[in-house]
Amino acid sequence: MISFCCPSRGRPELAKRLVDTATATQKHNTEFLFYLNDDDEKLEEYKDLLDEKHYTVGPNQSTCYSWNLMCEKASHDIVMLMGDDVQVQTQDWDQLIADEFLRYEDRILMVVPADGRPKNADKLGNEVKLWNDTPLPAAHFAVHKNWTNTLGWLAPVSFWHWHVDSYTQKVARKLNRCLYMPNVVFKVKKILTDNAGKQIRKNLNIANRDEYVWTKIRERYINADVNALDNFIKSSI
Repeated sequence: MISFCCPSRGRPELAKRLVDTATATQKHNTEFLFYLNDDDEKLEEYKDLLDEKHYTVGPNQSTCYSWNLMCEKASHDIVMLMGDDVQVQTQDWDQLIADEFLRYEDRILMVVPADGRPKNADKLGNEVKLWNDTPLPAAHFAVHKNWTNTLGWLAPVSFWHWHVDSYTQKVARKLNRCLYMPNVVFKVKKILTDNAGKQIRKNLNIANRDEYVWTKIRERYINADVNALDNFIKSSI
């Protein structure tokens, strides 16, 4: 029903927790697609904790590249861009998400679960609704393969790591297809001792590089993606 696409490095215990919390609350069978680095000092711990079918091992690379590679491997129609720090808390979360996609014949939708972060939480409310207000905290989201096949990616390939959720949310909101689901909770808690995150932030000046890309390309390419998805929607009528 749903495939989780999740690069992970240096945090095998979190990857295992993601699998455990998702499977404990799922109604159907989730597909887990972790991308692991062959130079990760904790690679053997991953192999001890995870089923071999759940991971792919390859070179240390762009997070967006890894998200996209795992999306291409996904066997389910709904794919989720995930981080390994998520704890799935809602019973039958997969069915609740899938039901929302079924409301749209074209399946073009971005589904954003609540993530438990306090920022803006008091302003978001408890109603499942299409979201056109202030930006949502949407670090982890679901789309259908109709979305990824139309655009050619799950994560915009211009970026290395940052701004993927903001970019996708802008596209979805312009289409009036950004759905906030406060009844599905994917809890995220900031990790204070985060060596994996430090690598992403510091290596190759990635944060500044992605900020530069974001300011240079967002309007041009966002509008192009909106038009491509809108054409798909119209062709499905």
